[in-house]
Amino acid sequence: MLPTPLPETATAARPPRRHDLDWIRVGAFFLLIFYHVGVFYEADDWHTSSPRPIEGIELVMSLSSPWRLGLLFLIAGCATRFLVDRDPPGLVSAGRFAASRTLRLFVPLVFGMLVIIPPQTFYQVLYYTPELAESLPRFYALYLSGEHAWDIITPTWNHLWFVAYLWVYSLLLAVLLAGGRRPLEALGRVLERPLSTPLVLIAPIVGLGLARQLYPVFDRSHALVDDWYLHSVYVPLFLFGFLTAQSDSIRRALIRYRWAALAIALGAWLAWRGYLAAWDGLPWGLTSWPLLEATPPAPLRVAMRFAYGAVQWGAMAAILGFGARHLAFDHPVLRYLTPAVFPLYILHQTITVVAGYYLPGLGLPLGVEALVLVAVTFGGAFLGYEIIRRVAPLRPLFGLRWRAPVRSRDAGRA
Repeated sequence: MLPTPLPETATAARPPRRHDLDWIRVGAFFLLIFYHVGVFYEADDWHTSSPRPIEGIELVMSLSSPWRLGLLFLIAGCATRFLVDRDPPGLVSAGRFAASRTLRLFVPLVFGMLVIIPPQTFYQVLYYTPELAESLPRFYALYLSGEHAWDIITPTWNHLWFVAYLWVYSLLLAVLLAGGRRPLEALGRVLERPLSTPLVLIAPIVGLGLARQLYPVFDRSHALVDDWYLHSVYVPLFLFGFLTAQSDSIRRALIRYRWAALAIALGAWLAWRGYLAAWDGLPWGLTSWPLLEATPPAPLRVAMRFAYGAVQWGAMAAILGFGARHLAFDHPVLRYLTPAVFPLYILHQTITVVAGYYLPGLGLPLGVEALVLVAVTFGGAFLGYEIIRRVAPLRPLFGLRWRAPVRSRDAGRA
């Protein structure tokens, strides 16, 4: 992942690549693409929205919404550990790491905000406030200046907030690495013994449940500077992935307790959705639930926030455990998709938003329209990736190396 080649002597010391984490990362990003197509069909407003919402889709999407992004930050922490371990310790290594993360994350973020995101804003204005629509050149000038009448702060990063957060977390980690790698390695060893037991299921749930107590105060903003609830979730998950990525005993524990983790996630999800349906009036999507008149008691609200944490970690632990058990293999498809997912992620939402603006006008049956939107999103994103990976100047703008690495038979190394 570094932009400069490593000496041959470093290659022999590299740990085996965790192909299971690669498969999970690819799957999580693909799920995110399906999720954003689903958001288009929710009843709530999005950048553009379907005039025909799909009833009950929020219930289906709630199966993944608690844990999907958290899993990506955890996997990013694991990948960061493998990246850092390729270099010898020291201040120079920390600087190289910060520079490589800036090249890989910040450059695509800026490019995305200037080129990829503006069409989303253009069609959002066109959809919700057509009376404020401008010609495309005029719109772009207003988008860059931020001086306009739209109820949108521009330039904006929309779905690329994940890239901004990951870049900032990486720079914070670089500061810690500059102070010495040994304390972090020691902390990882301290965590390894207790987390090789059933505590690997319990302790993260407690941490995520405590973080959830901040949600009524801070909610979610995706604005970085005031997003304290999400930082309290994603920073620990990122660091957890970094500290434990090399632990074989924790990996084995996740395999051992994978079914228990799945049961915890499903049970906690049922409790959480029942609570929302009873007190907040949110439908199950299958039947109506009588809305209770009284405000839920404070202890129940606290307990349900821990239930939400159990949904989050139970799902993540189950995915990591089943992945480590069944996905620890290389494959040509994986070698193609691993570098592809980041450009696909950058491109996909703009395609969904623009296509979603025009598709309802075709008068297709709702199910057919939804399938077409999925196909157009994936097809357009893959077509974009095929162009990007062949044009050297475009590659760094989408987080790829300037030149594609030459793969050998031994290429399955981190």
